[in-house]
Amino acid sequence: MPSTEKMKRLFERHFSKIVSAGIVGSVPLLQIGVVYRLLWVPEKRPVNKRVCRCSCFDTIFKGTYENGGIVRYKHLYFNATFQTLVIWITLLASIIVTYETLSRLLGLFRKKKIRWRMFILFVANLYPNYFSLWAFLNYINDGFYEYFMHQIFFTTTELFSTWNIVRMCSAEADVEAWRIKTIVAIGCMHIVIGVVDQFFEQLILWKGDTSQQMRSLLLVALDVLHVVLPLKELAIIRNSTLKSCLTRREMGEIFICILFGFIVGNSIFKDA
Repeated sequence: MPSTEKMKRLFERHFSKIVSAGIVGSVPLLQIGVVYRLLWVPEKRPVNKRVCRCSCFDTIFKGTYENGGIVRYKHLYFNATFQTLVIWITLLASIIVTYETLSRLLGLFRKKKIRWRMFILFVANLYPNYFSLWAFLNYINDGFYEYFMHQIFFTTTELFSTWNIVRMCSAEADVEAWRIKTIVAIGCMHIVIGVVDQFFEQLILWKGDTSQQMRSLLLVALDVLHVVLPLKELAIIRNSTLKSCLTRREMGEIFICILFGFIVGNSIFKDA
């Protein structure tokens, strides 16, 4: 009985870390094991491990145990290249940052010190950030760099928006107007660039496959959320309505940021 009580106290003490590790660890299972394997491409046949051979594996990390050529099936293999190093560092950094951020926010949640609108925005930001990471890794892994700068632009602005959201997730943190304006400007910028880039074709003309249409629809909806919820938070702080929570000068600043982002983003897309 004492050991059970001890385990309970230990779990309560490390609740945030345990849940954060569980969430981070379950992502590949949910993405590849459920969404991809069961929903997106259920018709793909399993690999025959007995006859499968690979000639693209340099076998460097296997040392003297295996040489290059036609090697047998591996659950995981990687080549000793600069691109592999970039993928490794990016994955490691993403896992650490995600784990630490979730641990902090879950700690605030348990202490009942969470600011709910910002927390909802953080949860809403998980998909766009994960989508950006997955696209970034695939571009590097495939050596497909046509849309690389395109993705860097979206990823950088998305991360900056997320950073500002996390900074305001604590109910004890100040709701700073410049952070709100940054989140709103980035959300509007993504909507405008997305409409010009591909959303108009996929959502208005309804071209492309269903997965692309659903992905575009979800990203647009999340960007709209990043405009409405921060303004609602600012309106409450300023004791005003949603329409009047920004001054004319602040609306002008947001417009300039959107215009600048649109020009930069559009020039990147043209170069892609």
